[in-house]
Amino acid sequence: MKRPIVAASALALLMLAGCAQKQAPEVGFKDQGALTYVQAHGLKVDVQVPQAFVSASMVIDSKDALKAASSSYNMVSSSGISAGLAGVLVASLVNTQMGSGSLQRDAEKAALKDSRPMADLLGGVALQERLQQRYQQASQAVGLKQGEGQVTARLLIEPKLMLTPDRGSFVLVNQVQVQDIAGSPLYRMRIEVASQPIRRCGQQCIDDGSLELAKITAVLDECIDESMRVLATDLMQPTPPPAAQETLRYVLDGQRVVERGYQLASSGSYWRYRNLYGAVKSVPVPFEDALTQAQLEKVYGR
Repeated sequence: MKRPIVAASALALLMLAGCAQKQAPEVGFKDQGALTYVQAHGLKVDVQVPQAFVSASMVIDSKDALKAASSSYNMVSSSGISAGLAGVLVASLVNTQMGSGSLQRDAEKAALKDSRPMADLLGGVALQERLQQRYQQASQAVGLKQGEGQVTARLLIEPKLMLTPDRGSFVLVNQVQVQDIAGSPLYRMRIEVASQPIRRCGQQCIDDGSLELAKITAVLDECIDESMRVLATDLMQPTPPPAAQETLRYVLDGQRVVERGYQLASSGSYWRYRNLYGAVKSVPVPFEDALTQAQLEKVYGR
């Protein structure tokens, strides 16, 4: 009777260890004086592009994951090791060599390989200069006052581009901060904008897997514009009351997404919401059973 208990405990500990290794999402916040500060002093845009600007989401088949978990459990169960610590060590070895660890490494390699074409394509563009200019233009277009002189707010943006599981579109992930003259954050948020399709339409409009720089940059520019629209709106919008929390449902790239959060006002072809981890997400598809504009105004007390 002890062996199954040891194996289950070992696997449970491994799962907990795996969770502990992942950094928890940084919770977003907004100082009530952030908008007033920006309106009074203006802001200067500072875009910091990471070296690994392009990445791809990992894809692990659910059947393979279940099979790996079952294999790890069965091997530890039949190992004959009854000591709890030894059971954890055996489970760790299985996890690393032939279980979920192997699946994760394979998924990481595949994601890196899938991101190379996009990374190579954008490698010929002076990304730092181009993105600095585009974010500044977009911030001006949405009415964010531009700072002059020494006393201004700093709009720090760290963008990353992540390809979706089907590699047919991407999510522009912006880590955004508005800082005062002393460098203290007045606003911190993760703004994610899901793009329109990026694949080239080949003969008879069949996806031929090719990428075109002009199309990629046009889609990226639209995501930058939407990111700044989201920022400007979020700075002006009051914090959602706890009672406004709901379940958001939508289908993006053939995948059904269900997430708790707060619906925000939509704009054009984008639908927006704030999740519970400090991220504002903007997607080019409507929500199921979405609140109307009148209902949103009532929720936010407007």
